[in-house]
Amino acid sequence: MLAKLAADHHWTRDDLLVESRKLEQRRSQDYESIRIVDLNGDSWASDGKSFSILERDYYKELISSKAPYVVSNVIVSHANEAEIVVILYRVEPLANEDVAYIAAAVPIGKMKEIAQEILVYDGKGSLIVNSKTPDSEDSRTNMSTFTASIDGVPGWKLNFQVPKAQLSQGMRKTQWSALMVGSVVGIFFLILVKLLGSSIVKPIQMLSQLMRQVESGDWSVRSNNQRRDEIGELGRSFNQMLINLYESEQEKKEMELQMIHEQIKPHFLYNTLDTIQWMAASHEANDVVDIVESLSTYFRLGLGSGSQFATLEQEFQHVESYLNIQCVRYEDILEYELRYDEQLEQQQIIRFILQPLVENAIYHGIKPLTDQKSKISIHAYEQGDQLIITVENNGVDIPESRLASIQETVRNGKEGRNEAIGFGLYSVSHRIRLAYGDLYGLKISSEQGITRMTLNMPLGGEKSCGKF
Repeated sequence: MLAKLAADHHWTRDDLLVESRKLEQRRSQDYESIRIVDLNGDSWASDGKSFSILERDYYKELISSKAPYVVSNVIVSHANEAEIVVILYRVEPLANEDVAYIAAAVPIGKMKEIAQEILVYDGKGSLIVNSKTPDSEDSRTNMSTFTASIDGVPGWKLNFQVPKAQLSQGMRKTQWSALMVGSVVGIFFLILVKLLGSSIVKPIQMLSQLMRQVESGDWSVRSNNQRRDEIGELGRSFNQMLINLYESEQEKKEMELQMIHEQIKPHFLYNTLDTIQWMAASHEANDVVDIVESLSTYFRLGLGSGSQFATLEQEFQHVESYLNIQCVRYEDILEYELRYDEQLEQQQIIRFILQPLVENAIYHGIKPLTDQKSKISIHAYEQGDQLIITVENNGVDIPESRLASIQETVRNGKEGRNEAIGFGLYSVSHRIRLAYGDLYGLKISSEQGITRMTLNMPLGGEKSCGKF
């Protein structure tokens, strides 16, 4: 109040000393003295005496800060040796250099009286702490003390004492509340787990049961889950897988049936060929003997003993017997060459995959050229972990439009048994894919007078393939 009046009325130091003396007399219990400090750091009293406070800590602190006031630590008064604290307050805005600060000395006893008036209540209005409670040894033992700094008054701290029984009571309430909340959350979690179990686990268990039915041979089962999430997508994928497997199995059966239809009873055939060969030999028809021998070798190796596999050497012997027969018929336009690495002789491959390629080369590439001799070259070699077999001919190129249709059919394996590709090429490509996977099969190219059909299969083929 004094600082505001001094600033508003531009009081001189004498004016302010007169007013401060009046306040000091009225509030003698609250203030030991009230002095005026100028900008030079000199502290003045109403009796005209002064002393410098330039080296006082509280003065330095106020000068170095922007705070409106500071409160000193406890010091001893030079007047009466009493313990006091000094409150140094700014006069703003500054009226003149003689009136810069007001310094009020407050007895430490008064500060204690103010602290004694502090009462602490809880949220329900119940008294927690009464500072007037006798400070006995037992009471201090049963109290918990908390300390905090006071903003704006450096060096001063607030000590707050709470009965330990009150803290325990609050802790028990907190524990009880936490127990109740934990129980509610636990019950909610159990309900959520049960709902998730019925929503996710149960459909998966049903799908697993359908899979076991398929394992037992029942391919008619289907998932009826109509959900739009990942579980429903899994069920739809399961149904599509069964459809694809069924179609593949049916296709396999049709292919096997067609292969059987194309075969004849081998024992009757062998006996008939032996009879023809014996009759030709008796008439010294050596050319007939040779062709019958090639035909016998062709059927013996082609029909085999029912195994799905043959060695590379046997497959080359089989296709060579076929070429021998065709060379008798087309001796003026056909010649052939067979080559393979010796270490690959015992390599297991699918039986009867070269003859359809050679037959296609003869009838579509070489036969149309009746005025020149063409050549079929068959070469088998190892490339990395794969066995590569190429069948080349220098006959007529495949028309670009038809080649594109053949390549597409061989690549996607669909609608293969049509006039664009023929059953022979489709059978070779499809059987390799069924045996070894989609990474393997047949590739066809035709350009610059060379038509090349390339087969790629894994080395050790019989061990790595499945049924087909």
